[in-house]
Amino acid sequence: MLIWNGWGFLVAVIGFGCLLVAEISVEAAMRDDQYYQNNGWPKMAAFVAAAIIVWPLGLYLNKRRPERELVDPQTGEIVILRSGGHSLFFIPMQFWAPVFLVLALIFLFVR
Repeated sequence: MLIWNGWGFLVAVIGFGCLLVAEISVEAAMRDDQYYQNNGWPKMAAFVAAAIIVWPLGLYLNKRRPERELVDPQTGEIVILRSGGHSLFFIPMQFWAPVFLVLALIFLFVR
């Protein structure tokens, strides 16, 4: 089963990458290997960063492209060719930004 269309898998890559960068940088800055696990704000900051990256990227990739009309030479039937969207779990990329922001709010209150 395909869970993404086009470049939609980048949502997961960006989210994971932001969390990884947050963990590495916070643990290096605080000189504590458990700081990231014991505090929610680094995860919140990572999800906000992911939302800031995913929103404009999704808008750019999913902007409307001109449709093409093709005519089948055998039947004369007109087929409209649309460019595919970029989504993850059937959710367009740009709409993952609010999901990331909700996760950020959750991690603001949860360790």
